[in-house]
Amino acid sequence: MKKKLLIFSLGLMGMTLQAQNTELKKWDANITGVSTAKDLYLQAPVCIDANGSTFTTGQFDHSITIGQTTLDPVANSAYLAKYLSDGTAAWAISMSGAATITSVATDENNNVYVAGIFTDVVVVGSTDGKTKEINGVPENLDKTASFVAAYNANGELLSVRSFMSEADADIAGSGLYSGQQVFNIEHIEASNGKVYISAIHNGDFTADNMKWEGKYLNIFDFMYDNLNSYGIFSLDAETLNNATSVAHIDVAEQLQSLQMGPESLNFTVENGNVYLCFVANGTINYETGAKSEKITLNYNGDNGMIEHAYIVSSIKGDAVNTKVFHAEAHQESAAYNHVGDMKVEGDNLYIGGTFLKSLAFDGTITHQGGSDLFVAALDKNTLDKEWAKACGINEGDGKYFSEKFNTMMLDNGNVNVYGYVLHDQKGKKEITAVQNLSFNNQGTSSLKETRLIGASDSKNGTTALRSINQETFETTISVTTTGNGIQDIPALTTQRMGNTFFFDKATDIQVYDLQGRMLKQDAKVTSISIEDLPQGIYILTNGTSSLKVQK
Repeated sequence: MKKKLLIFSLGLMGMTLQAQNTELKKWDANITGVSTAKDLYLQAPVCIDANGSTFTTGQFDHSITIGQTTLDPVANSAYLAKYLSDGTAAWAISMSGAATITSVATDENNNVYVAGIFTDVVVVGSTDGKTKEINGVPENLDKTASFVAAYNANGELLSVRSFMSEADADIAGSGLYSGQQVFNIEHIEASNGKVYISAIHNGDFTADNMKWEGKYLNIFDFMYDNLNSYGIFSLDAETLNNATSVAHIDVAEQLQSLQMGPESLNFTVENGNVYLCFVANGTINYETGAKSEKITLNYNGDNGMIEHAYIVSSIKGDAVNTKVFHAEAHQESAAYNHVGDMKVEGDNLYIGGTFLKSLAFDGTITHQGGSDLFVAALDKNTLDKEWAKACGINEGDGKYFSEKFNTMMLDNGNVNVYGYVLHDQKGKKEITAVQNLSFNNQGTSSLKETRLIGASDSKNGTTALRSINQETFETTISVTTTGNGIQDIPALTTQRMGNTFFFDKATDIQVYDLQGRMLKQDAKVTSISIEDLPQGIYILTNGTSSLKVQK
């Protein structure tokens, strides 16, 4: 694997970077990783760190080159790539084996965390060549296990951990059970030294001293099958250990005869406060670290009239605030009730997703066609509804057409939602329309963006959109920076004496030229000299901050 790290900063020469005029900068980067639609992961996530660098992910089934790095696949592998704020490809690594990255997050130190699902054996890449192998279920062709990996700003693997569930011993030995255990991580966030993780599972899940019990369906005393459960747990960011349950949702009764329970879950974290929203039907157990409660919703198994409620909670330590948003019961499929994303801005908690029939956050709003995209704004302190809006577009016959949620981004008081219309008929699925919409308390309008957007992120004036070309399967990461732009990258703090630069503590330091060639590298030093280099312009960097200097 060829690797070259290019660290580039447009700071002023000297010891600090000065503010520049407000401007708009934009760059694009293209990656074509797969050759068929079935191998394309539409919602492959993106993320922006505090320095304005962008991380993008995806699938690849043939050799790809990102910047100076060439990655080779094993089966349908996954990649993680970092681009600096000017669009330079800094590094890329692979998850070699049948793996999919489902979520990516950064922390206050610009470490990056990726989570996903995998099968059998996967080699987790690292820019320093110190890869690690993780093992799923041997000879299992389905991605039923999950992983979390932590990297520093230079793409060096810090730690990795895999997770699986297993069937209860009595259930497995009953002779009535032939189910398959699944543990799929769906979303992660990093905050204040913790990595928060949400997952769907069946079977028992154990991590460190934490255990979630699986629940099972009794089908006429003839067969046992799995019932899905959802949960959120945290790990210490530094070690990926010390698993601690934050919340867990499952059916209230073991071996019950009715198929009910949680349907969807998402969350976000702000200042140690975990905000979550889940959709459920029937009678469920909702457990947090502080308490356990039973929530009973309208469920009539005789006529099939089932309520699909949206339950919202805020959790901080032992303080738990929960509000149930009830919905009108109906006989239609539960598949269209989905919590796609959650964001916090100011005093508002925003929830985006899809719904069917009446909207739980506003019963006066009903879906059009097969299902509808929606956004609800709640007061984050009380969880009271501020406003709720739906797409309102009739995409076609509800038997065959439905709206799907991809991603959501906050934009100057508006909530931008990117989705599409799916046509599913006679075993053939196709995207027939792109739905990119802006929501606010006044209503809904179409965005100027017409591309199919699978993922997005926004931080400190930088926005990233990942689009997909349905014909060529090329993905494009488009990054726009407004405001003071590149000066938001922290300057490397140093004192200069002649051509020697001194640091206030031991630092790993590299020196690059403007072509991205690393000329010098020292570990844990308090000074570095460029006296031996020709006259020119150089970049000094420790991986998270940098300084442009001239000799």
